[in-house]
Amino acid sequence: MLLLLNIILIIDILGSMSILVGIDIGTGGCKTVAFDDNGHLLAEAFMEYPVLHPKSNWAEQNPKDWWKAVCSTLREITSKVNRDDIVAVGLTSQREAFVPLDKDGKELYNSIIWLDSRAIPQKEKIERIISREEILKITGVPIDYIFSAPKLLWIKENLPKIFEKIDTILFTKDYIAYKLCEEKATDYTMASRTMLFDIRKLEWSQRLCEILGIPMDILPPVKGSWEIVGEVTGKASEITGLPKGIPVISGGGDRPCEALGAGVIEEGEVNIGTGTGTVFEVPLSNPRPDPRGLIDCCCHVVPNTWEYEIIINSTGESLRWFRDNFGYEEVYKSKRLGISPYDIFNEEASKVEPGSGGLFYYPYLWGARAPKFDPIARGVFIGFTHSHRRPEFIRAIMEGVAFQYVETIQLIEELGVDIRRIVMTGGEAKSDLWNQIKADVIGRTINIPEVLDAAALGACILASIGSGVYSDFREGIKHMVRIARRYEPQPEVHDKYRRIYQAYQKVYESIKDSFKILSEV
Repeated sequence: MLLLLNIILIIDILGSMSILVGIDIGTGGCKTVAFDDNGHLLAEAFMEYPVLHPKSNWAEQNPKDWWKAVCSTLREITSKVNRDDIVAVGLTSQREAFVPLDKDGKELYNSIIWLDSRAIPQKEKIERIISREEILKITGVPIDYIFSAPKLLWIKENLPKIFEKIDTILFTKDYIAYKLCEEKATDYTMASRTMLFDIRKLEWSQRLCEILGIPMDILPPVKGSWEIVGEVTGKASEITGLPKGIPVISGGGDRPCEALGAGVIEEGEVNIGTGTGTVFEVPLSNPRPDPRGLIDCCCHVVPNTWEYEIIINSTGESLRWFRDNFGYEEVYKSKRLGISPYDIFNEEASKVEPGSGGLFYYPYLWGARAPKFDPIARGVFIGFTHSHRRPEFIRAIMEGVAFQYVETIQLIEELGVDIRRIVMTGGEAKSDLWNQIKADVIGRTINIPEVLDAAALGACILASIGSGVYSDFREGIKHMVRIARRYEPQPEVHDKYRRIYQAYQKVYESIKDSFKILSEV
């Protein structure tokens, strides 16, 4: 009898489970996931699409490729779960990119993505007609060609016939929402990466639009990231496998969604999102733009919350670069053993003492953003002798990346944020050795969540709130985010790294002038 009651209880629990679908439209492809309302991954699917380069400094994507990938991954997901239990869809994506649509909702031009640099002349034009200080005060971001406004001006000046036909622009995730529910809107996080949005008033800036000659009526309505845009249409249901009528939640940009998926929503917390590069995501209780214009201040997906976003270039990319150019032996061995070459890197580097025998690495493979902010900086190995082997180089890369964290944390604290808790997500967080090195270098505890692909989870948390599964963000995080591992700094090792870091900084000061010489060669 007891066994029967337990079975009935299990069936009842499973039957009442809510499934939340998250769609992450990145630069390299679309990842779609399904989580239950307790944050357990049920299914995932991924499909790549190309970046188009019609000219050397151009980077575009066809929005139809995004939609094709979304449909394909959704069909795969809905074939793996009970589609009747799907209660909502949440969205996240790359930012700055937009799709110009005509009055019939047809695409007028490919999306000019964040990698594109054709709008440098428009960026320079903006600098001549409006002050850097005013742009920062209104938008929280500096004048930069990466943002949407210069790209929109490029279309206006170079493709005037297309510009005249624009009825609405939609950003990446918002274009997908439109395809799912035939409603047009964006959210605060995407709007705050346009250089057209007032981050204090939380509305499009009439002044900036007037100065730049951008019609305000082509900018979409702005919603909270947790709000419903519309419902999945019958047509979209047939194409994707999603149940007709379920709510499509607005969602947010990839970085603030990543912070949410890591449970980082309050000032004093930091998420370090690792990958090709690294971004420190730092929630703020009020908008406080960096007066130097070095650090972006954008909207978080959480209401009445903003965040600093601090980019460190070529962190994970440094280890991948080394693997592709010098790690042939590890790659060959990993294929034979059926493991990742990075597992072998970790094993080799773990045998090397802190400091890598006096070998330093500076990870500036495409210039330095935080903490040095030097666009002409170069990657450097310095200090190697005949006694150094590949393991020392591998560990030096790991330490060189970790050393960037020290000064970046100082930058955050100089802006008035008292850091109490650090979470780390993304690819680098898979490495126990690298996590421990980072904790030892910065002298702080690093928390690693169960779900490292946190942006997609963040989209699902937004879906859970927008659909009423959870009443607020803290409840959603409580149920859906779990810390899997913690790395505590080892006092003796931290003291050693503190001395090594002082030398590391002195060496940088002695070589930084060489970057200008190299840039002129």
